[in-house]
Amino acid sequence: MADKNTEQKIKQAFSNAVPDIRGSILSDCKSQKGAVIIMTDTNKKTFLSRRLAGIAAAFVLLIGGLAGFQIYRTNYSVASTVSLDVNPSIEIEVNKKEEVLAVNPRNKDAETVVGSMNFKGSSLDVAINALIGSMLRNGYLNELANSILISVDNQDPAKSAELQERLANEISAVLQSGTFNGAVLSQSIYADSNLRQLAETYGITLGKAQLIQQIIDQSAFYSFEDLVPLSINELNLLTESGNLNLANVNSLGTASDKAYIGEEKAKQAALSHAGASADKLTEYEIELDYEHGAMVYEIEFKCEGFEYDYEIDAVTGAVLKSGKETDDDYIPPKADTPQPDTGSSSQTNNSGPQADGGSSQAGGTPQANNTPQADGSSSQADNTPKADNSSSQTNSTPPQPAPESQKPKASYIDEGQAKNAALSHAGVSANAVTEYQSELDREHGIMVYEIEFKCQGFEYEYEIDASTGAVLKHEKDTDDDYVPPQAGGDQASGGSSGNIGEARAKEIAFSHAGVSADSVHNYEAGLDEDDGMMIYEIEFKAGNCEYEYEIDAVSGSVLKYEWDEND
Repeated sequence: MADKNTEQKIKQAFSNAVPDIRGSILSDCKSQKGAVIIMTDTNKKTFLSRRLAGIAAAFVLLIGGLAGFQIYRTNYSVASTVSLDVNPSIEIEVNKKEEVLAVNPRNKDAETVVGSMNFKGSSLDVAINALIGSMLRNGYLNELANSILISVDNQDPAKSAELQERLANEISAVLQSGTFNGAVLSQSIYADSNLRQLAETYGITLGKAQLIQQIIDQSAFYSFEDLVPLSINELNLLTESGNLNLANVNSLGTASDKAYIGEEKAKQAALSHAGASADKLTEYEIELDYEHGAMVYEIEFKCEGFEYDYEIDAVTGAVLKSGKETDDDYIPPKADTPQPDTGSSSQTNNSGPQADGGSSQAGGTPQANNTPQADGSSSQADNTPKADNSSSQTNSTPPQPAPESQKPKASYIDEGQAKNAALSHAGVSANAVTEYQSELDREHGIMVYEIEFKCQGFEYEYEIDASTGAVLKHEKDTDDDYVPPQAGGDQASGGSSGNIGEARAKEIAFSHAGVSADSVHNYEAGLDEDDGMMIYEIEFKAGNCEYEYEIDAVSGSVLKYEWDEND
């Protein structure tokens, strides 16, 4: 009973809380009966909005991707490659902001320069300054080798040229502030596939490969392979000495030649060997060049009817090659002293007898107006026709020389005399000569003996005048096939196994140094063996200089020499 009362109360409360609007709804439906209701297309608007939103999102993604790519390219893509070459070869890769991405050493020397330094993320200027400092500390840049090559590889020519010039000026300023003046070569890279392949094959930078290619393009005497081992200072010296015009290379400063003896000492070595005087030279030329794996001074000059050609070792001053031949254009100078009277001028007045009743001719051709003397003799002291009738002709033509084929054999020296002339000039003994050849031939209108032989590491070529025995031409070159004999015994006194002896080695050293024996003091000499070769080590002082020499004990060649001024 109680439950029923409770349910009735709840129903009544719910009815009071929720109004009964059923009747109202039905009434409204009756009033709207037959009316047209327009429906709105809300689904179409929603689709268009969604499409526009998708396009906008894609555009935002595209812009973001492009921005991200540009950021990556600016920060992580290689924009320029800068190479530094001395003998160490180093390549530096940088981005557009000139921040270092990588430093790549291309040879062992470069690994020493880079060491444990990590340049990634640093500026290009910082990296270059650090690398130049390391080259200076490790002795790769010094007063003997002061040249460096800077090469810039960039797709934009204008950017490449700007960076090349700026770096060259900065490095030049650093080197000039030190203890020596530097020489800076700079260039932009314009490499094709062939040049890149050469650089890869020889393990060098593109910059050095391009420099070598430009040198051999202007000088056919070199090959690419020949020049690869050379340092930048040596390549720079070849360029300067040969007056090569490398269009794409800019140069600041001058390459150092202090590692070599210098042009003046090379000249003295050549003149001393030739026995020529400096004041009688004409058409003198000298050039620093690279031959047979060594730097040499090539010297040419003319002197008193001969042409000379020399190659002087640029480090030791040794004569590596020499040549001498007649100068066909030579005109001997006229003598300053009056010529002796031959009697030809006395014919200006021969119409009558002289005071002594004789003719002005002592023994010449009879004159047309000879006046008989009191004794009936002719005015001529001696007008008897000679056996060859030469004196009896007033205007006879001088006899022509007989052809070479008709000359008696006695007019030529024999082959043995020609050989002795050649060996004497070369300063070698006959028993030390190998591969000797001799031939009588005609050269420049005269008969000559052409002689070739080898002796103790050198090849000799001679032309000996077959009539006079004079040396008309000679050449001396190193014998690449020579194998030195095994050294044995003390040969300081000379005379055995071709040893020149200490006295001769002393003369050679003094002659090369240009000093006289009486000006020398503190002289020391000793015979020693070095790499299977017997050499004389000679030290002495002369004037204000100290000299040290190494002389080949067999050939007498100057292998090495040094000189310093006394403090």
